[in-house]
Amino acid sequence: MTEAAHPLSAPIDRDAAFARWRRRERLIRGLRMGLPAAMGVIALVLVGMVAASTLKAPKPVKSDDPVIRMVGARFQGRLEDGRSFLIGAEQAVRDERAPGQVALREPIMVVGAETPMPRRIMAREGSYDEKTQLLRLTGDVRIDDGAGNRVATNDTIIDTRTGQAVGQRGIESDGPVGRVAADSYTVKDKGDRVEFRGRVRTRVNPE
Repeated sequence: MTEAAHPLSAPIDRDAAFARWRRRERLIRGLRMGLPAAMGVIALVLVGMVAASTLKAPKPVKSDDPVIRMVGARFQGRLEDGRSFLIGAEQAVRDERAPGQVALREPIMVVGAETPMPRRIMAREGSYDEKTQLLRLTGDVRIDDGAGNRVATNDTIIDTRTGQAVGQRGIESDGPVGRVAADSYTVKDKGDRVEFRGRVRTRVNPE
């Protein structure tokens, strides 16, 4: 038997292989240098996009207005004699530059809502001092004591601790007993006693 002849191996082209190796080395070297640079460029682009979006984003508006307005404000508490009181207003304005002071528009005060004869006081304007607990009403003040007596005045100051009220700008009172007018007045003893002073004028209704 004769052995099959094996083909002879082709001669290796060393120059071509060396050239391919050099090209591959240059490619690897280029990638090593180019990839970090490309990553740096991408990072710069991302930072620029974030900065641009931050500049375009709406900034919160900081209010320097020290005035706070409240619609339908309510203040409530109890007098020393145990009767409740409620102060309401169409609008209340609190100024941070005057702590404790509240300006009232169209205020109304109800004293003793739980009693058979609650008292109601209304005015065009008012102010409430939370520290002294004094309520001052001005402009077309109207008082209804729940017993048929109606009082009209232009100014009254009510102590919400004691229930005492005073006024210095005139008063006119009309009720079942008669009419009274005076320059000033003081309400004491839960409203059971009223002191009139200055040009007091009265008219008693006949029985």
